Amino acid sequence: MSEFLGPYGKATIILMRSHFDSDLPKLKDLKKLLHIPDGRYYKSGGRNYFEINKLEKLLMILQEIRGEEKDWNKTNSSDYLITVAEVHSNLFMALKYTAQVVDGFNLTDSAMKDLDRLIAEYNQVCSMRNDIKHVWDMLNRNCERAKEKGYVDTTILNPDVSALQKILAGYGDSQYANAAKNILDWYEIQRWKVKSSSNSKSTHEDDENEDAAVS
Repeated sequence: MSEFLGPYGKATIILMRSHFDSDLPKLKDLKKLLHIPDGRYYKSGGRNYFEINKLEKLLMILQEIRGEEKDWNKTNSSDYLITVAEVHSNLFMALKYTAQVVDGFNLTDSAMKDLDRLIAEYNQVCSMRNDIKHVWDMLNRNCERAKEKGYVDTTILNPDVSALQKILAGYGDSQYANAAKNILDWYEIQRWKVKSSSNSKSTHEDDENEDAAVS
């Protein structure tokens, strides 16, 4: 059981961004929109920074997998809300607080452990593939050093790069695809989904009625 997700080891975590605390959605509004009994804000850089940072790393990896430009402004949060498990967003929430909400997750302790493993596996295969990308630079450096030293070994001075490139073509591609799929699958299962419901409609209508009554 982790301190992060509370005594039951499961919770909904919503990553938020704001320059000032006053810009965050009011808890009373979230209770209405999301039909939650309660919730609490924490700073993302606080005592549960490691877990929040892990979720933000996930969002960065998703940008990479999708071929998007990496933009930490779209993945980093200033605060997060923790509330009861299995809470989903809805259209009204998405429209009203799109600027403040980074992403949300329905999490359990076991899901966070799985994410640890999946991120480690993804980073490992990326590291292996990057090693190969740097091989050609390494061969060129070795060639220059060999010339300076007066070496005569042609395998160093003139390696068969084209043959090596053919041998190493597609190196790690299959394993990368598997690691990327596992990350995407985890996200699709755990992410905060936007769901329409009659309850959401009722809440929205109630808010409109309250506004009309005030005016």
